[in-house]
Amino acid sequence: MKNCADIDRLMTPYVDGEVAAADRQAVEAHLADCPPCRARAEAERAARRIVRSRASTLTRPAPAALRARCVGAAPSSRTPARRTGDWLRVRRWVPLSLAATLLLAVGGVFVVGQQARLEAAFVAQLVIDHEKCFTEFGTGHPPLDAAQVEARLAALGLDVSVPTSDDDTQIELVEVRSCDYDGGRMAHLLYQMDGESFSMFVISEAWHAEKTLEILGLQERLWSDDGEACVLVGPNDAVAMDKVVAYVRAYER
Repeated sequence: MKNCADIDRLMTPYVDGEVAAADRQAVEAHLADCPPCRARAEAERAARRIVRSRASTLTRPAPAALRARCVGAAPSSRTPARRTGDWLRVRRWVPLSLAATLLLAVGGVFVVGQQARLEAAFVAQLVIDHEKCFTEFGTGHPPLDAAQVEARLAALGLDVSVPTSDDDTQIELVEVRSCDYDGGRMAHLLYQMDGESFSMFVISEAWHAEKTLEILGLQERLWSDDGEACVLVGPNDAVAMDKVVAYVRAYER
């Protein structure tokens, strides 16, 4: 069976459907037994879905210099990025960082400073998690009870106060998951409103300044409340995002 190093050179052409049948079978056999490589394949597929779905908004390829800058933003498992006293403890992205780099480069995201680039790479990964989880879970599900969701998260060791569904605003909590973060887990809350999908990622005992980013037609809002850092990913619609942010921030904890 091929090892991870062998799979590395085949991963992108495999995801693109451009490998020979024998190599495809070898990759799939490896992915069946290797969660990190399987996660990378899922992330690359999600990144490509995002790019394809927004192809009409891309007017030209990203310049080589920008791609090089974005590659420099991708964290390494050998040198995990940390910032003392801040939320930005970027998790070890190696199986996923190429997918995040793709979104940054193709989306034309450019930020100044190494810390800001690491932050953009982290948020790009959350965009991928948003796409991947909603694709796996689908849409049109009935809302969940917040107490049950909090109990599910507690069983995973995550103490998170979960904003429930709200009839007045038509915001519906439809699923909860946990995603890898800095060697641990963070809560991923999946919401729907007016046919749109929103993801809120919650990191306990962390902090981040308020900020708005945009990657390939999706908007990301970052803020902190009550010792939790939050990132909301949703449509690039300021009114809709304002509505969801206002609701979850006003939720009685």
